[in-house]
Amino acid sequence: MAGSLLERASRGKRLAGWAWVRAPWVEAVVVGLLALAVHLAGNDRTSLWDRDEPRYAGCAREMRRSGDYIHPTFNAEPRYHKPILTYWLMQPGVWLGGDNPFGNRLLSSVMGVGTCLLVWRLGRRLYGPWVGRIGALVMASSPLIVAEAKLATTDATLFFFLTLAMTAVWELTERASRGWAAVFWVAMALAILTKGPVAPVFLAASLGMAWVWKAPPVALGRLEWAWGLPLCVALAAPWYVAIGIISRGEFYQVAMGKHVLYRMTTGMETHGGFPGYYVVGIVGGMYPWSAFLPTALWVAWKRRREDRRLGFLAGWMLGLLVVLEIVRTKLIHYYLPALAGAALLVGWFVEEVAVSGMNVRRWPGGRLAMALLVGVGLLGAGVLVAGTVVCPAGLRLPCLVLAVVMIAGTLMALESMQRASMRRGAVLLGGTWYGVLMLAGLWLLPALEPYRLTPLVADRLRAVSEELGAMPVLGGYQPPGVVYNYGQPIEVRRDHGWLVDRVNRSGAVVMALSDPELKAVASARPELAIEVRETVRGINVERAREEALRIVVLRPGRGEVVAAAGKKPLVE
Repeated sequence: MAGSLLERASRGKRLAGWAWVRAPWVEAVVVGLLALAVHLAGNDRTSLWDRDEPRYAGCAREMRRSGDYIHPTFNAEPRYHKPILTYWLMQPGVWLGGDNPFGNRLLSSVMGVGTCLLVWRLGRRLYGPWVGRIGALVMASSPLIVAEAKLATTDATLFFFLTLAMTAVWELTERASRGWAAVFWVAMALAILTKGPVAPVFLAASLGMAWVWKAPPVALGRLEWAWGLPLCVALAAPWYVAIGIISRGEFYQVAMGKHVLYRMTTGMETHGGFPGYYVVGIVGGMYPWSAFLPTALWVAWKRRREDRRLGFLAGWMLGLLVVLEIVRTKLIHYYLPALAGAALLVGWFVEEVAVSGMNVRRWPGGRLAMALLVGVGLLGAGVLVAGTVVCPAGLRLPCLVLAVVMIAGTLMALESMQRASMRRGAVLLGGTWYGVLMLAGLWLLPALEPYRLTPLVADRLRAVSEELGAMPVLGGYQPPGVVYNYGQPIEVRRDHGWLVDRVNRSGAVVMALSDPELKAVASARPELAIEVRETVRGINVERAREEALRIVVLRPGRGEVVAAAGKKPLVE
Protein backbone atom coordinates (compact mmCIF):
# COMPACT_ATOMS: atom_id res chain seq x y z
CA MET A 1 0.00 0.00 0.00
CA ALA A 2 2.80 2.36 0.96
CA GLY A 3 4.56 1.54 -2.30
CA SER A 4 1.38 2.30 -4.22
CA LEU A 5 1.00 5.67 -2.48
CA LEU A 6 4.61 6.56 -3.16
CA GLU A 7 4.21 5.55 -6.80
CA ARG A 8 1.07 7.70 -7.14
CA ALA A 9 2.79 10.66 -5.47
CA SER A 10 5.78 10.31 -7.79
CA ARG A 11 3.46 10.11 -10.82
CA GLY A 12 1.64 13.25 -9.66
CA LYS A 13 4.93 15.15 -9.43
CA ARG A 14 5.89 14.02 -12.93
CA LEU A 15 2.55 15.15 -14.32
CA ALA A 16 2.79 18.48 -12.52
CA GLY A 17 6.23 19.02 -13.96
CA TRP A 18 4.90 18.52 -17.49
CA ALA A 19 1.62 20.37 -17.01
CA TRP A 20 2.86 23.33 -19.05
CA VAL A 21 2.83 21.13 -22.17
CA ARG A 22 -0.97 20.99 -21.96
CA ALA A 23 -1.36 24.75 -21.69
CA PRO A 24 -3.52 25.99 -24.61
CA TRP A 25 -1.00 28.59 -25.73
CA VAL A 26 1.77 25.97 -25.90
CA GLU A 27 -0.51 23.66 -27.85
CA ALA A 28 -1.32 26.51 -30.24
CA VAL A 29 2.40 27.13 -30.81
CA VAL A 30 3.01 23.42 -31.48
CA VAL A 31 0.06 23.26 -33.90
CA GLY A 32 1.26 26.38 -35.71
CA LEU A 33 4.86 25.18 -36.02
CA LEU A 34 3.84 21.74 -37.30
CA ALA A 35 1.55 23.29 -39.90
CA LEU A 36 4.20 25.81 -40.95
CA ALA A 37 6.80 23.07 -41.35
CA VAL A 38 4.73 21.02 -43.80
CA HIS A 39 3.62 24.15 -45.67
CA LEU A 40 7.21 25.33 -46.18
CA ALA A 41 8.81 21.94 -46.81
CA GLY A 42 10.75 22.02 -50.08
CA ASN A 43 9.30 25.32 -51.30
CA ASP A 44 12.78 26.70 -51.93
CA ARG A 45 13.75 23.67 -54.04
CA THR A 46 10.68 23.48 -56.28
CA SER A 47 10.07 26.11 -58.95
CA LEU A 48 6.64 27.65 -59.44
CA TRP A 49 3.99 25.44 -61.02
CA ASP A 50 2.29 26.57 -64.20
CA ARG A 51 0.00 28.19 -64.79
CA ASP A 52 -1.32 30.18 -61.87
CA GLU A 53 1.70 30.50 -59.57
CA PRO A 54 3.96 32.29 -62.09
CA ARG A 55 1.14 34.68 -62.99
CA TYR A 56 0.66 35.78 -59.38
CA ALA A 57 4.38 35.92 -58.64
CA GLY A 58 5.14 37.68 -61.92
CA CYS A 59 2.37 40.19 -61.36
CA ALA A 60 3.64 40.96 -57.85
CA ARG A 61 7.15 41.41 -59.30
CA GLU A 62 6.01 43.82 -62.02
CA MET A 63 4.07 45.74 -59.38
CA ARG A 64 7.26 46.22 -57.34
CA ARG A 65 9.32 47.24 -60.34
CA SER A 66 6.80 49.73 -61.70
CA GLY A 67 5.72 51.10 -58.34
CA ASP A 68 2.10 50.85 -59.53
CA TYR A 69 0.22 49.02 -56.77
CA ILE A 70 -3.24 49.65 -58.23
CA HIS A 71 -3.12 48.31 -61.78
CA PRO A 72 -1.86 44.68 -61.95
CA THR A 73 0.04 43.47 -65.02
CA PHE A 74 1.72 40.24 -66.10
CA ASN A 75 4.19 40.07 -68.99
CA ALA A 76 3.55 43.82 -69.42
CA GLU A 77 -0.15 43.17 -70.14
CA PRO A 78 -3.08 44.03 -67.82
CA ARG A 79 -4.08 41.16 -65.54
CA TYR A 80 -7.72 41.50 -64.54
CA HIS A 81 -8.41 37.90 -63.53
CA LYS A 82 -8.53 38.57 -59.78
CA PRO A 83 -8.65 41.55 -57.37
CA ILE A 84 -5.57 43.12 -55.88
CA LEU A 85 -5.11 41.95 -52.28
CA THR A 86 -3.04 38.80 -52.96
CA TYR A 87 -0.48 40.83 -54.93
CA TRP A 88 -0.19 43.28 -52.04
CA LEU A 89 0.14 40.60 -49.38
CA MET A 90 2.79 38.70 -51.35
CA GLN A 91 5.18 41.65 -51.06
CA PRO A 92 6.23 41.08 -47.41
CA GLY A 93 6.93 37.43 -48.19
CA VAL A 94 9.24 38.46 -51.03
CA TRP A 95 10.95 41.02 -48.80
CA LEU A 96 11.59 38.29 -46.22
CA GLY A 97 12.30 35.30 -48.45
CA GLY A 98 13.43 36.89 -51.72
CA ASP A 99 11.93 37.02 -55.20
CA ASN A 100 11.93 33.26 -55.58
CA PRO A 101 9.47 30.39 -55.09
CA PHE A 102 9.99 30.35 -51.30
CA GLY A 103 9.33 34.08 -50.89
CA ASN A 104 6.34 34.13 -53.22
CA ARG A 105 4.75 31.15 -51.48
CA LEU A 106 5.30 32.48 -47.97
CA LEU A 107 1.95 34.28 -47.88
CA SER A 108 -0.01 31.09 -48.59
CA SER A 109 2.02 29.14 -46.04
CA VAL A 110 1.35 31.67 -43.29
CA MET A 111 -2.33 31.92 -44.20
CA GLY A 112 -2.53 28.12 -44.07
CA VAL A 113 -1.12 28.19 -40.55
CA GLY A 114 -3.66 30.84 -39.58
CA THR A 115 -6.54 28.73 -40.88
CA CYS A 116 -5.23 25.66 -39.04
CA LEU A 117 -5.13 27.64 -35.79
CA LEU A 118 -8.65 28.95 -36.34
CA VAL A 119 -9.90 25.38 -36.77
CA TRP A 120 -8.00 24.31 -33.64
CA ARG A 121 -9.54 27.14 -31.63
CA LEU A 122 -13.07 26.69 -32.94
CA GLY A 123 -12.92 22.93 -32.34
CA ARG A 124 -12.02 23.57 -28.70
CA ARG A 125 -14.84 26.11 -28.39
CA LEU A 126 -17.41 23.77 -29.91
CA TYR A 127 -16.57 20.39 -28.40
CA GLY A 128 -13.40 20.55 -26.34
CA PRO A 129 -9.62 20.08 -26.71
CA TRP A 130 -9.58 16.78 -28.58
CA VAL A 131 -11.88 17.98 -31.34
CA GLY A 132 -9.63 21.01 -31.77
CA ARG A 133 -6.55 18.80 -31.93
CA ILE A 134 -7.98 16.33 -34.41
CA GLY A 135 -9.41 19.16 -36.51
CA ALA A 136 -5.99 20.80 -36.68
CA LEU A 137 -4.39 17.44 -37.48
CA VAL A 138 -6.83 16.98 -40.35
CA MET A 139 -5.88 20.43 -41.66
CA ALA A 140 -2.15 19.67 -41.48
CA SER A 141 -2.36 16.24 -43.14
CA SER A 142 -4.95 16.61 -45.92
CA PRO A 143 -3.28 16.70 -49.37
CA LEU A 144 -5.47 19.41 -50.91
CA ILE A 145 -5.25 21.75 -47.91
CA VAL A 146 -1.47 21.39 -47.65
CA ALA A 147 -1.01 21.74 -51.42
CA GLU A 148 -2.93 25.03 -51.52
CA ALA A 149 -0.89 26.32 -48.58
CA LYS A 150 2.24 25.65 -50.65
CA LEU A 151 1.07 27.50 -53.78
CA ALA A 152 1.52 31.20 -54.57
CA THR A 153 -2.16 31.74 -55.44
CA THR A 154 -5.25 33.33 -53.89
CA ASP A 155 -6.84 30.19 -52.47
CA ALA A 156 -5.09 29.80 -49.10
CA THR A 157 -5.62 33.51 -48.39
CA LEU A 158 -9.32 33.31 -49.25
CA PHE A 159 -9.59 30.16 -47.12
CA PHE A 160 -8.24 32.04 -44.09
CA PHE A 161 -10.54 35.04 -44.43
CA LEU A 162 -13.66 32.92 -44.97
CA THR A 163 -12.78 30.66 -42.04
CA LEU A 164 -12.33 33.77 -39.91
CA ALA A 165 -15.73 35.07 -41.06
CA MET A 166 -17.42 31.75 -40.20
CA THR A 167 -15.71 31.73 -36.81
CA ALA A 168 -17.10 35.21 -36.17
CA VAL A 169 -20.58 34.04 -37.21
CA TRP A 170 -20.46 31.23 -34.66
CA GLU A 171 -19.24 33.53 -31.91
CA LEU A 172 -22.06 35.99 -32.69
CA THR A 173 -24.55 33.14 -32.60
CA GLU A 174 -23.41 32.42 -29.06
CA ARG A 175 -23.41 36.02 -27.84
CA ALA A 176 -23.51 39.63 -29.02
CA SER A 177 -20.07 41.15 -29.52
CA ARG A 178 -19.08 44.33 -31.32
CA GLY A 179 -15.55 42.96 -31.59
CA TRP A 180 -16.62 39.79 -33.41
CA ALA A 181 -18.98 41.82 -35.60
CA ALA A 182 -16.00 43.97 -36.63
CA VAL A 183 -13.93 40.83 -37.30
CA PHE A 184 -16.71 39.50 -39.53
CA TRP A 185 -16.99 42.63 -41.68
CA VAL A 186 -13.22 43.12 -41.98
CA ALA A 187 -12.81 39.46 -42.98
CA MET A 188 -15.54 39.82 -45.59
CA ALA A 189 -13.96 42.97 -47.03
CA LEU A 190 -10.57 41.29 -47.29
CA ALA A 191 -12.11 38.18 -48.86
CA ILE A 192 -13.83 40.36 -51.47
CA LEU A 193 -10.50 42.07 -52.19
CA THR A 194 -8.96 38.62 -52.55
CA LYS A 195 -11.39 36.91 -54.92
CA GLY A 196 -14.38 39.13 -55.53
CA PRO A 197 -18.04 38.26 -54.96
CA VAL A 198 -17.46 34.58 -54.19
CA ALA A 199 -17.06 35.49 -50.50
CA PRO A 200 -20.67 36.53 -49.79
CA VAL A 201 -21.92 33.69 -52.03
CA PHE A 202 -19.98 31.17 -49.94
CA LEU A 203 -21.30 32.61 -46.72
CA ALA A 204 -24.91 32.64 -47.91
CA ALA A 205 -24.65 29.05 -49.18
CA SER A 206 -23.10 27.76 -45.94
CA LEU A 207 -25.57 29.51 -43.63
CA GLY A 208 -28.51 28.51 -45.83
CA MET A 209 -27.50 24.85 -45.66
CA ALA A 210 -26.91 25.17 -41.91
CA TRP A 211 -30.53 26.35 -41.57
CA VAL A 212 -31.66 23.22 -43.44
CA TRP A 213 -29.68 21.16 -40.93
CA LYS A 214 -31.38 22.92 -37.99
CA ALA A 215 -28.31 24.87 -36.90
CA PRO A 216 -28.81 27.59 -34.26
CA PRO A 217 -30.36 30.62 -35.99
CA VAL A 218 -27.84 33.31 -36.71
CA ALA A 219 -28.85 36.53 -34.96
CA LEU A 220 -28.42 38.81 -37.97
CA GLY A 221 -28.92 41.87 -35.81
CA ARG A 222 -25.70 41.01 -33.98
CA LEU A 223 -23.76 41.66 -37.17
CA GLU A 224 -24.16 45.39 -36.50
CA TRP A 225 -25.26 46.21 -40.04
CA ALA A 226 -25.57 49.94 -39.33
CA TRP A 227 -21.83 50.38 -39.08
CA GLY A 228 -20.54 46.96 -40.19
CA LEU A 229 -21.64 47.08 -43.81
CA PRO A 230 -20.30 50.64 -44.30
CA LEU A 231 -17.02 49.46 -42.77
CA CYS A 232 -16.85 46.59 -45.28
CA VAL A 233 -17.61 48.91 -48.18
CA ALA A 234 -15.09 51.50 -46.97
CA LEU A 235 -12.34 48.85 -46.96
CA ALA A 236 -13.16 47.11 -50.23
CA ALA A 237 -14.63 49.80 -52.48
CA PRO A 238 -11.71 52.26 -53.00
CA TRP A 239 -9.59 49.87 -55.05
CA TYR A 240 -12.59 48.63 -57.05
CA VAL A 241 -13.48 52.22 -57.91
CA ALA A 242 -9.86 53.08 -58.79
CA ILE A 243 -9.34 50.04 -61.04
CA GLY A 244 -12.66 50.68 -62.74
CA ILE A 245 -11.53 54.18 -63.63
CA ILE A 246 -7.98 53.21 -64.64
CA SER A 247 -9.10 50.26 -66.78
CA ARG A 248 -12.12 52.15 -68.16
CA GLY A 249 -14.37 49.33 -67.03
CA GLU A 250 -12.34 46.54 -68.62
CA PHE A 251 -11.54 45.03 -65.20
CA TYR A 252 -15.23 44.37 -64.58
CA GLN A 253 -15.70 42.89 -68.04
CA VAL A 254 -12.85 40.42 -67.46
CA ALA A 255 -13.00 39.72 -63.71
CA MET A 256 -16.76 39.71 -63.25
CA GLY A 257 -18.00 38.96 -66.75
CA LYS A 258 -15.51 36.34 -67.89
CA HIS A 259 -14.12 34.91 -64.67
CA VAL A 260 -17.37 34.83 -62.69
CA LEU A 261 -20.43 34.75 -64.94
CA TYR A 262 -18.79 32.91 -67.83
CA ARG A 263 -17.28 30.30 -65.49
CA MET A 264 -20.71 29.68 -63.99
CA THR A 265 -22.32 28.90 -67.34
CA THR A 266 -19.45 27.34 -69.34
CA GLY A 267 -16.68 24.82 -68.71
CA MET A 268 -13.98 27.48 -69.08
CA GLU A 269 -10.54 26.42 -70.36
CA THR A 270 -11.79 22.79 -70.63
CA HIS A 271 -12.35 22.74 -66.86
CA GLY A 272 -15.76 21.13 -67.05
CA GLY A 273 -16.78 18.29 -64.80
CA PHE A 274 -19.29 15.52 -64.26
CA PRO A 275 -22.07 15.54 -61.62
CA GLY A 276 -20.46 14.63 -58.32
CA TYR A 277 -17.07 15.99 -59.40
CA TYR A 278 -16.41 17.55 -56.00
CA VAL A 279 -17.53 14.46 -54.09
CA VAL A 280 -15.01 12.35 -55.98
CA GLY A 281 -12.37 15.07 -55.76
CA ILE A 282 -12.66 15.42 -52.02
CA VAL A 283 -12.19 11.66 -51.53
CA GLY A 284 -8.65 12.09 -52.77
CA GLY A 285 -8.04 15.70 -51.76
CA MET A 286 -8.93 15.12 -48.12
CA TYR A 287 -7.80 11.50 -47.81
CA PRO A 288 -7.40 9.77 -45.36
CA TRP A 289 -10.00 11.79 -43.46
CA SER A 290 -12.52 11.69 -46.29
CA ALA A 291 -13.08 8.04 -45.39
CA PHE A 292 -14.93 9.18 -42.24
CA LEU A 293 -17.04 11.92 -43.80
CA PRO A 294 -19.98 9.80 -45.07
CA THR A 295 -20.38 8.18 -41.64
CA ALA A 296 -19.87 11.48 -39.82
CA LEU A 297 -22.53 13.18 -41.94
CA TRP A 298 -24.99 10.32 -41.42
CA VAL A 299 -24.58 10.39 -37.64
CA ALA A 300 -24.71 14.20 -37.65
CA TRP A 301 -27.98 14.14 -39.60
CA LYS A 302 -29.55 11.79 -37.07
CA ARG A 303 -28.42 13.98 -34.15
CA ARG A 304 -28.96 17.39 -35.72
CA ARG A 305 -31.95 18.25 -33.53
CA GLU A 306 -30.30 17.34 -30.24
CA ASP A 307 -26.98 18.99 -31.13
CA ARG A 308 -27.43 22.01 -33.39
CA ARG A 309 -23.70 22.65 -33.58
CA LEU A 310 -23.62 19.76 -36.03
CA GLY A 311 -25.92 21.67 -38.36
CA PHE A 312 -23.47 24.57 -38.40
CA LEU A 313 -20.57 22.28 -39.36
CA ALA A 314 -22.56 20.29 -41.94
CA GLY A 315 -23.87 23.49 -43.51
CA TRP A 316 -20.34 24.85 -43.68
CA MET A 317 -19.23 21.72 -45.51
CA LEU A 318 -22.22 21.11 -47.80
CA GLY A 319 -23.54 24.56 -48.72
CA LEU A 320 -20.70 25.39 -51.08
CA LEU A 321 -20.86 21.87 -52.52
CA VAL A 322 -24.40 22.45 -53.77
CA VAL A 323 -23.47 25.79 -55.36
CA LEU A 324 -20.32 24.46 -57.02
CA GLU A 325 -22.10 21.46 -58.50
CA ILE A 326 -24.35 23.93 -60.36
CA VAL A 327 -21.41 25.98 -61.68
CA ARG A 328 -20.16 24.61 -65.02
CA THR A 329 -16.43 25.34 -64.56
CA LYS A 330 -15.12 22.89 -61.97
CA LEU A 331 -11.76 22.89 -60.22
CA ILE A 332 -11.23 21.05 -56.96
CA HIS A 333 -9.63 24.01 -55.16
CA TYR A 334 -12.90 25.96 -55.51
CA TYR A 335 -14.19 23.75 -52.69
CA LEU A 336 -11.31 24.60 -50.34
CA PRO A 337 -13.23 27.10 -48.10
CA ALA A 338 -15.63 24.34 -47.03
CA LEU A 339 -12.88 22.04 -45.77
CA ALA A 340 -12.57 23.75 -42.38
CA GLY A 341 -16.11 22.62 -41.60
CA ALA A 342 -15.28 19.14 -42.87
CA ALA A 343 -12.16 18.99 -40.65
CA LEU A 344 -14.18 19.91 -37.57
CA LEU A 345 -16.86 17.38 -38.45
CA VAL A 346 -14.20 14.66 -38.68
CA GLY A 347 -12.74 15.82 -35.36
CA TRP A 348 -16.19 15.59 -33.74
CA PHE A 349 -16.77 12.09 -35.13
CA VAL A 350 -13.38 10.78 -34.02
CA GLU A 351 -14.01 12.07 -30.50
CA GLU A 352 -17.52 10.60 -30.41
CA VAL A 353 -16.16 7.18 -31.30
CA ALA A 354 -13.31 7.55 -28.82
CA VAL A 355 -15.60 8.51 -25.92
CA SER A 356 -17.99 5.66 -26.71
CA GLY A 357 -15.16 3.14 -26.41
CA MET A 358 -16.61 1.22 -29.34
CA ASN A 359 -14.96 -0.23 -32.41
CA VAL A 360 -15.63 2.17 -35.28
CA ARG A 361 -17.00 -0.75 -37.31
CA ARG A 362 -19.99 -0.91 -34.98
CA TRP A 363 -21.07 2.62 -35.87
CA PRO A 364 -23.61 3.18 -38.67
CA GLY A 365 -21.51 3.31 -41.82
CA GLY A 366 -18.38 2.32 -39.91
CA ARG A 367 -17.61 -0.53 -42.26
CA LEU A 368 -17.87 1.86 -45.20
CA ALA A 369 -15.35 4.17 -43.50
CA MET A 370 -12.87 1.32 -43.03
CA ALA A 371 -13.40 0.14 -46.61
CA LEU A 372 -12.75 3.64 -47.97
CA LEU A 373 -9.68 4.01 -45.77
CA VAL A 374 -8.18 0.78 -47.08
CA GLY A 375 -9.40 0.98 -50.68
CA VAL A 376 -8.39 4.56 -51.46
CA GLY A 377 -5.11 4.08 -49.61
CA LEU A 378 -4.21 1.00 -51.66
CA LEU A 379 -5.14 2.86 -54.84
CA GLY A 380 -2.85 5.78 -53.92
CA ALA A 381 -0.03 3.44 -52.97
CA GLY A 382 -0.54 1.57 -56.25
CA VAL A 383 -0.12 4.80 -58.20
CA LEU A 384 3.17 5.47 -56.39
CA VAL A 385 4.38 1.92 -57.00
CA ALA A 386 3.55 2.34 -60.69
CA GLY A 387 5.65 5.51 -60.58
CA THR A 388 8.69 3.37 -59.74
CA VAL A 389 8.29 1.82 -63.20
CA VAL A 390 7.17 4.65 -65.49
CA CYS A 391 8.84 7.68 -63.87
CA PRO A 392 12.41 8.87 -64.53
CA ALA A 393 15.09 7.19 -62.44
CA GLY A 394 15.42 10.07 -59.98
CA LEU A 395 11.77 9.74 -58.93
CA ARG A 396 11.61 5.99 -58.36
CA LEU A 397 13.03 5.73 -54.87
CA PRO A 398 10.92 8.60 -53.45
CA CYS A 399 7.79 7.00 -54.94
CA LEU A 400 8.65 3.65 -53.39
CA VAL A 401 9.40 5.09 -49.95
CA LEU A 402 6.19 7.13 -49.92
CA ALA A 403 4.17 4.03 -50.87
CA VAL A 404 5.72 2.01 -48.04
CA VAL A 405 5.13 4.78 -45.47
CA MET A 406 1.57 5.24 -46.68
CA ILE A 407 0.67 1.54 -46.46
CA ALA A 408 2.47 0.81 -43.17
CA GLY A 409 1.13 3.86 -41.33
CA THR A 410 -2.43 3.43 -42.56
CA LEU A 411 -2.49 -0.25 -41.53
CA MET A 412 -1.14 0.60 -38.06
CA ALA A 413 -3.81 3.26 -37.63
CA LEU A 414 -6.48 0.86 -38.84
CA GLU A 415 -5.42 -1.74 -36.29
CA SER A 416 -5.69 0.79 -33.45
CA MET A 417 -9.14 1.90 -34.56
CA GLN A 418 -10.34 -1.68 -34.71
CA ARG A 419 -9.14 -2.17 -31.15
CA ALA A 420 -11.39 0.70 -30.05
CA SER A 421 -8.42 3.08 -29.61
CA MET A 422 -9.81 5.78 -31.88
CA ARG A 423 -7.72 8.72 -30.68
CA ARG A 424 -4.50 6.78 -31.02
CA GLY A 425 -5.54 5.55 -34.44
CA ALA A 426 -6.39 9.07 -35.57
CA VAL A 427 -3.04 10.40 -34.36
CA LEU A 428 -1.23 7.56 -36.16
CA LEU A 429 -3.21 8.23 -39.32
CA GLY A 430 -2.56 11.97 -39.19
CA GLY A 431 1.11 11.40 -38.38
CA THR A 432 1.44 9.04 -41.33
CA TRP A 433 -0.02 11.48 -43.81
CA TYR A 434 1.84 14.40 -42.29
CA GLY A 435 4.99 12.37 -42.92
CA VAL A 436 3.92 11.52 -46.47
CA LEU A 437 3.31 15.18 -47.28
CA MET A 438 6.60 16.22 -45.68
CA LEU A 439 8.47 13.62 -47.76
CA ALA A 440 6.65 14.74 -50.88
CA GLY A 441 7.66 18.36 -50.26
CA LEU A 442 11.24 17.68 -49.22
CA TRP A 443 12.09 14.82 -51.56
CA LEU A 444 9.61 13.83 -54.28
CA LEU A 445 8.84 17.26 -55.76
CA PRO A 446 12.48 18.48 -55.69
CA ALA A 447 13.46 15.20 -57.37
CA LEU A 448 11.09 16.10 -60.23
CA GLU A 449 12.70 19.51 -60.70
CA PRO A 450 15.58 18.51 -63.05
CA TYR A 451 13.07 16.99 -65.45
CA ARG A 452 10.61 19.90 -65.67
CA LEU A 453 10.52 21.52 -69.09
CA THR A 454 9.50 25.08 -68.23
CA PRO A 455 12.48 26.04 -66.00
CA LEU A 456 14.86 24.38 -68.46
CA VAL A 457 13.47 26.36 -71.41
CA ALA A 458 13.59 29.64 -69.49
CA ASP A 459 17.18 28.99 -68.42
CA ARG A 460 18.35 28.25 -71.96
CA LEU A 461 16.50 31.23 -73.45
CA ARG A 462 18.16 33.50 -70.92
CA ALA A 463 21.62 32.00 -71.48
CA VAL A 464 21.48 32.31 -75.29
CA SER A 465 19.91 35.77 -75.09
CA GLU A 466 22.70 37.02 -72.83
CA GLU A 467 25.43 35.34 -74.88
CA LEU A 468 24.31 36.76 -78.24
CA GLY A 469 22.41 39.86 -77.18
CA ALA A 470 19.37 38.30 -78.85
CA MET A 471 15.79 39.33 -78.16
CA PRO A 472 13.67 36.50 -76.62
CA VAL A 473 10.28 35.79 -78.21
CA LEU A 474 7.72 33.19 -77.20
CA GLY A 475 6.14 30.93 -79.79
CA GLY A 476 3.55 28.22 -79.29
CA TYR A 477 5.16 27.12 -76.03
CA GLN A 478 4.38 30.05 -73.74
CA PRO A 479 3.47 28.90 -70.21
CA PRO A 480 3.65 31.75 -67.67
CA GLY A 481 6.49 29.94 -65.90
CA VAL A 482 8.83 30.76 -68.77
CA VAL A 483 8.18 34.47 -68.32
CA TYR A 484 8.60 34.31 -64.53
CA ASN A 485 11.77 32.22 -64.66
CA TYR A 486 13.25 34.38 -67.41
CA GLY A 487 12.93 37.35 -65.09
CA GLN A 488 11.31 39.99 -67.30
CA PRO A 489 8.48 40.35 -69.85
CA ILE A 490 8.87 38.46 -73.14
CA GLU A 491 7.02 39.37 -76.32
CA VAL A 492 4.77 36.72 -77.87
CA ARG A 493 4.96 36.00 -81.60
CA ARG A 494 1.89 37.18 -83.51
CA ASP A 495 2.48 36.22 -87.17
CA HIS A 496 5.39 35.67 -89.50
CA GLY A 497 5.51 39.27 -90.71
CA TRP A 498 5.68 40.50 -87.12
CA LEU A 499 8.49 38.03 -86.41
CA VAL A 500 10.54 39.11 -89.43
CA ASP A 501 10.15 42.72 -88.34
CA ARG A 502 11.41 41.93 -84.84
CA VAL A 503 14.40 40.02 -86.25
CA ASN A 504 15.35 42.90 -88.54
CA ARG A 505 14.98 45.48 -85.78
CA SER A 506 16.87 43.61 -83.05
CA GLY A 507 19.44 41.79 -85.17
CA ALA A 508 18.75 38.42 -83.55
CA VAL A 509 15.82 36.67 -81.92
CA VAL A 510 15.93 33.54 -79.75
CA MET A 511 12.91 31.24 -79.48
CA ALA A 512 11.95 27.80 -78.14
CA LEU A 513 10.11 26.02 -80.96
CA SER A 514 8.58 22.60 -81.45
CA ASP A 515 9.53 20.78 -84.65
CA PRO A 516 6.24 21.68 -86.41
CA GLU A 517 6.75 25.36 -85.52
CA LEU A 518 10.35 25.23 -86.70
CA LYS A 519 9.26 23.76 -90.03
CA ALA A 520 6.67 26.53 -90.41
CA VAL A 521 9.30 29.22 -89.80
CA ALA A 522 11.76 27.42 -92.06
CA SER A 523 9.25 27.47 -94.92
CA ALA A 524 9.89 31.24 -95.09
CA ARG A 525 13.66 30.95 -94.66
CA PRO A 526 14.57 33.20 -97.61
CA GLU A 527 13.75 35.99 -95.17
CA LEU A 528 15.57 34.53 -92.18
CA ALA A 529 18.78 32.74 -91.27
CA ILE A 530 17.91 30.03 -88.76
CA GLU A 531 20.36 28.40 -86.37
CA VAL A 532 19.28 25.59 -84.03
CA ARG A 533 21.48 25.99 -80.99
CA GLU A 534 20.36 23.01 -78.91
CA THR A 535 17.47 20.73 -77.99
CA VAL A 536 15.80 20.92 -74.59
CA ARG A 537 13.91 17.86 -73.34
CA GLY A 538 11.78 17.66 -70.24
CA ILE A 539 8.43 16.78 -68.71
CA ASN A 540 5.54 19.09 -69.50
CA VAL A 541 3.83 18.75 -66.12
CA GLU A 542 0.54 20.18 -67.37
CA ARG A 543 0.28 17.50 -70.05
CA ALA A 544 2.07 14.80 -68.01
CA ARG A 545 4.37 13.85 -70.89
CA GLU A 546 7.90 14.37 -72.14
CA GLU A 547 8.40 16.99 -74.85
CA ALA A 548 11.34 18.39 -76.79
CA LEU A 549 11.87 21.99 -77.94
CA ARG A 550 14.59 23.49 -80.13
CA ILE A 551 16.36 26.63 -78.94
CA VAL A 552 16.56 28.59 -82.19
CA VAL A 553 18.34 31.83 -83.13
CA LEU A 554 16.83 33.83 -85.99
CA ARG A 555 18.84 36.48 -87.86
CA PRO A 556 18.23 38.68 -90.91
CA GLY A 557 19.25 37.20 -94.24
CA ARG A 558 18.95 33.99 -96.23
CA GLY A 559 20.16 30.54 -95.34
CA GLU A 560 19.26 26.96 -94.57
CA VAL A 561 18.34 25.66 -91.13
CA VAL A 562 21.64 24.63 -89.55
CA ALA A 563 22.90 23.28 -86.29
CA ALA A 564 25.12 25.39 -84.06
CA ALA A 565 28.20 23.82 -85.66
CA GLY A 566 26.92 25.10 -89.02
CA LYS A 567 27.32 21.80 -90.86
CA LYS A 568 24.07 19.88 -91.14
CA PRO A 569 20.48 20.98 -91.80
CA LEU A 570 18.14 19.85 -89.02
CA VAL A 571 14.85 20.55 -90.76
CA GLU A 572 14.24 20.03 -94.45
